[in-house]
Parts: sequence; C-alpha cells; structure tokens
Amino acid sequence: MTTFSRRNFVGISVGGLSALCLPRTVLAAPQCVTGVLPGFQPVQLTVDCASKRNFQTFRGDPKSVGLAGVVSMTFVRGSQGSYPAGNLFLFPWVKPAGQGRLFSAVMPANAVQSISANPIPDGTLPLDEYFCRFVLKAPWTSFIGFQLDVPYGADDAQRDWFTNVDKLADGEGVGIDWTSSNLNNAWFGGSNWIPNSDTCGGLAWRELIIAGLQQASNAAC
Repeated sequence: MTTFSRRNFVGISVGGLSALCLPRTVLAAPQCVTGVLPGFQPVQLTVDCASKRNFQTFRGDPKSVGLAGVVSMTFVRGSQGSYPAGNLFLFPWVKPAGQGRLFSAVMPANAVQSISANPIPDGTLPLDEYFCRFVLKAPWTSFIGFQLDVPYGADDAQRDWFTNVDKLADGEGVGIDWTSSNLNNAWFGGSNWIPNSDTCGGLAWRELIIAGLQQASNAAC
C-alpha cells in the first residue's frame, strides 16, 4: 500500500530543492566527508547486541513498531558507553497503531551489554536524531541515518531514497528509507539521503548497511 508520509515529504522536498535551487557547479562537485580519516569506509559494520534485540521487537509487530537506524562515522561516546566508527544502531519507534501499548527497547552499553530504554514515542521529531540526542546522548553530527520498515509499495520503491530488500537472513523482507532530516547532508555532499550512486560512496554505504541488517536479523543475543 502506498502512503504519503513525513518520510516521503522529506525526500521529495529535499530532492526538489536540490534540483531547482543549487548551482550546477555545486551539484557536479559535492563536498564529501568520509569519516575521521580520509577515505574511511569499513569493510563491515559492527552490529551491537541491543540492535539485534530491537530488530526482533520490530519483527514481532511491524504494524506498530518501526526502526530508526544510524551508523557512527567516528568514534563516539554516549551516556552509557563508547562506540567505534562503523557501528550500526537500530532502535524502535512507536507508530500510530501502537500508541498506548508497551514495547521493549534496549540501548547498547557496548557490543554485548544492553540497557533497558523507552522506545521513541512517535514520529513527531526526526527519528535518527532523536535516538542520538535523547537515547544514546552522543553527538548527532557523528552519524548518518536511515529508517527501517516493512517493504514499500511498488511506486515508492522506485524512488531513489527508498530500497526494498526482498529477504534478510531471517527470511523476511524490509523497506529502507535512506533519508535523514539533518544527519546525512554533511557526509554526502548536501544530500539528505544516502545517494543511490557512487557520489560520496553512497552505494557502498548502502551495501554496508544492508549487510549489517543481515547480521541484525540473523539472531538476537
């Protein structure tokens, strides 16, 4: 089923402004930031235990719960621990259908230890930035972001900022929204979505994240 949501609006509005307002020279030569070291691109993302457990919460009731996703682009320190560059974080948010119900959520203290946390209560604020600021309590400028949900309808799936993955390691598919209101543009030449091209390594980052989602879906800790 195709729906028009806040996520669609962010992608469409940013894409339209980029195409209409930015000078051609800027579009042709984006300024890419690639992590703490020039050319930073991990071979594989690390996936903490908390993210694997949160993925199972999403699988348990995908009509009521979605997932905010971020990847640390540098070493970061949060309120409960420190995390290396190239770590994939997944954290649940409560959709309208799940309002008034209790859902389990955990945040990572390290790769294997998890701490109970409240899920993001709704989609009022940008989900990835909410997770960085109020749950992880780490500098949001050190992350790139996306959202994970059920697969998108055929029309949405054709858009550059959406990807459907037919099957993860657990045998079920997911839909990925590569947009972020504030996290991605500093890393991908001003683009609010992780590019569906080689621009700033966009395709390589998409592949890394999808491989990380394969890890997250394989088994909870």
